Amino acid sequence: MVLAKWLGGLSLVPLLVAAAIAAPKSEPAESDEGYTAQLEEFLPVEEAPPPPSLLRAEQIKLETLDSFPRGGPDSIAGLGDWWLSNGKLCIAVSDVGHDAGIVAGGGTLIDVGHCDLANDQWTYANILTGLAKETAIPVAKVSAALRDGNAEITTVGEADGIRQTIIYRLAEGADSLIIEVGIERIGKGKAVHMSGLFTLYSQRSLTPFSLSSYVPDASLGFAHPAIDRNKVSSLLAGMLPSDWNILVGANTYDSQVSYGVQLQSAELITKNGSRQPLPRFLAVFPHYSLHGWMSRPLWLQSERLNWLSMLQNQFMDIHVGEKLLSKFKLVVGARSDVAAVTDQIYQGPMLRGYVNDNAVSVAIWDQDDRPVSQGRVAADGSFNIRLPKHSQWVKVQASSPWGQKMTRELSLIDARNDSGRWVFKKKGLLSLPSGSAMSLSFFGIGDTANPEFGNDLLGFTKAGVSLPGTMRRNRIDLAGVDSDLDQIDLPPGQYRVLSSRGLEYDVREYLLTIVAGKTSQLPIIPPRRIWESEDWRSADLHVHSGASFDSILPFDERLRSFVAQGAEILVASEHNRLVDHRDRVAAMDLTEQVQVIVGAELTGMARTAKAPYTVGHSNAFPLRANPDAFSGGAPKVENSSLREVIAGVKKTAPKALFQLNHPRAADPLDVDLAFFDHLSVGHPYDPLQSLSSVNNESLLSTDPVSGFRDIDFDVIEVLNGAEFAVYHQIRDDWFSLLNQGARRAATGNSDSHGLRSVVAAPRNYVYLPEAGKLPLDEHLLTDAVRSGRSFMTTGPLLAVTLRSDREDVGLGGQFRGGRGELHVQIDAAPWVPVSKLTVWVNGKIYRQLKASAGDHKVVDLIADGDAYVVVEVEGEPGPVYRALMPDLAPLALTNPIYIDADGDGQWRAPTPMN
Repeated sequence: MVLAKWLGGLSLVPLLVAAAIAAPKSEPAESDEGYTAQLEEFLPVEEAPPPPSLLRAEQIKLETLDSFPRGGPDSIAGLGDWWLSNGKLCIAVSDVGHDAGIVAGGGTLIDVGHCDLANDQWTYANILTGLAKETAIPVAKVSAALRDGNAEITTVGEADGIRQTIIYRLAEGADSLIIEVGIERIGKGKAVHMSGLFTLYSQRSLTPFSLSSYVPDASLGFAHPAIDRNKVSSLLAGMLPSDWNILVGANTYDSQVSYGVQLQSAELITKNGSRQPLPRFLAVFPHYSLHGWMSRPLWLQSERLNWLSMLQNQFMDIHVGEKLLSKFKLVVGARSDVAAVTDQIYQGPMLRGYVNDNAVSVAIWDQDDRPVSQGRVAADGSFNIRLPKHSQWVKVQASSPWGQKMTRELSLIDARNDSGRWVFKKKGLLSLPSGSAMSLSFFGIGDTANPEFGNDLLGFTKAGVSLPGTMRRNRIDLAGVDSDLDQIDLPPGQYRVLSSRGLEYDVREYLLTIVAGKTSQLPIIPPRRIWESEDWRSADLHVHSGASFDSILPFDERLRSFVAQGAEILVASEHNRLVDHRDRVAAMDLTEQVQVIVGAELTGMARTAKAPYTVGHSNAFPLRANPDAFSGGAPKVENSSLREVIAGVKKTAPKALFQLNHPRAADPLDVDLAFFDHLSVGHPYDPLQSLSSVNNESLLSTDPVSGFRDIDFDVIEVLNGAEFAVYHQIRDDWFSLLNQGARRAATGNSDSHGLRSVVAAPRNYVYLPEAGKLPLDEHLLTDAVRSGRSFMTTGPLLAVTLRSDREDVGLGGQFRGGRGELHVQIDAAPWVPVSKLTVWVNGKIYRQLKASAGDHKVVDLIADGDAYVVVEVEGEPGPVYRALMPDLAPLALTNPIYIDADGDGQWRAPTPMN
């Protein structure tokens, strides 16, 4: 190129080539290699062909299924869904009809991760046109295309005079996904005041860190305000002019991830094609976030929304021919920290440092005390975190898992920006026992703080109050297998250690001293079993792990915690997803200790014509998972009545048990959560009225196709560990059903999602005298549960029979005659207090007695007519119980024994329906 320029465009290359061909070969003055090199210097350079494109945009089909690298704890895409990939990022959008998130239907961004890392932790993100579930536009069509160096998936839907088009665009080699949302008025319909992108991460399955690139003071990081959705002033304070929402994935998995979601722009495009920027905001809640935008510019421009903004919003709408266009960028990082994203978006200097412990987390603020980033230390103790352009001063805080914090302020005056060496105090080590299952709970003595295992070190707060994640606890679980931890770090100090193994075992207490730099040992004796349950099998019928969208607990750790609590049967009930975890039981060598049953928690989140207030939550098991299908082939839930959901389960799995979960909620995140709080029609179940009353009659409405009713669930979860506060209310609901002849067995389950809440407490004890060793017949279990041959407990252990000269009838059975002796044997581990026995007949107190563990109570029972009897045992939690079960109290409740007072062989409800 240079030669051609200086020689007036005359090329020497043809002349040199011709001379080389015509000249006879002779000894060159230099080597052939050197001559060839000289010749090649003038030969035209042939550019290597570009590498083949790695872009993919297509629907997942059976013949290509194996070519899609689906993977990660939250990966749910399957046959029929839509796939985007550029070889680096792999992204899935659900097909029409594949319900995902809080809106019925498909077209939802469901999986986002790195193709080679299997690190998808993305949950759900729904576009809410009109900023409500009820006004969201259902997707009617999904298509895929490759164009202009991009892979694209496009979804289109129309409703109420609005056409909504969403384009998911992935460029060749890009590290981010572009999302364009078009909302166009094509006819008459309800006014569209606001719209937004709703991102769900219940129970901190992702942790939000908010940043604003255009109003720096609106950057909150992990410190978020409390927002009351029912108060306009509170909402206004929480609707901040922030564009970046960085969602930090869990560091509990081998492959990690974080997501940065930026609302880049929001515009109104008028009929004449002019573009007007729109007010936009970000509202962050502990369980979800909302990137929102208004439909028209404000009368008085303001970066922060105010009362005048909200007043004008009431008059906003888009007219026919107008369009709202919003653009998002989704950046994906390969670590579970904020810096995995900010390193990609900041363009300033790098901050460096070295820590003597690689479990430390580093947080950074700017000169105005605004959050900048957060990063985790690498395996070698180093950290390198990029800062914003023109950064001159930062405050850096390093936090350790044992609570020690160090803070430094730095001027960024040289290219190295080295924060120096951070030396944390030495810890001590504790060797853990091996070969025995148990839980070890640690409590600091005196000035020694309680240890916090599983602290994510992100410092997430709401209104200044720390909100710990579901993995933070002071307990170490051991299953007695090779994969158990063999030692743990502990800060120097003195500790009280409680060794336990669930409800059937005693608790042993130890004193422990930890010295810095030393390894301590405790001569721990395995907990002693105090109650043998050969005829009774312990089962938790409602258990979650990281396969649920609101959990970050790897299933191996779920199994370990379950065995450590001495429970036997685990029903894996992931939200709207079927996952067969049974192979992990054998892999961990636990086949003799625990049995896993495949189930699903059918979780209604959308509001539709058939379910205006959703269908609540229900469990179904056993079911069969199909790993090729969307969400493992979980039964359909959305846009269905509860009776249709029941019918769908029974059609595919006729022997499956259908359990109505936590029908009441103490403090629901969403009023749709608990079915008896709304009955899917907008008013609660009233236990003081008959089933046929106007208030309750929806439970009896018959589906014209299947014949099922909303009340045709098999069992009802009366006791739920997460909703323990509303136990008495649900118990009264249950009594109301039984009184009217709706014989539904009761269950009690933990609903545990992490390690902070104890699994298998509550649990069920199911009478299965001939079941044999694990694994037992699944349908033998469900038949026993359905028949009520069980009791539920958080501690007390019961044996209850109703006796006469003719027979001895246990739980779930039917007793002939109106008079008998009720025998109640009460047992409990020494750490479980028992103080009161209540005998309920037809939902009313028949006898109440003081009681203690070891008592055998006999109560003469006389019934004038057909009746049922239920036994309840309670106690006040003592210090050890509170330490091990902080959110519960000692309680046991039996299923009924039915009394056929006239002995005619038929049981009649004490209060028949009107």
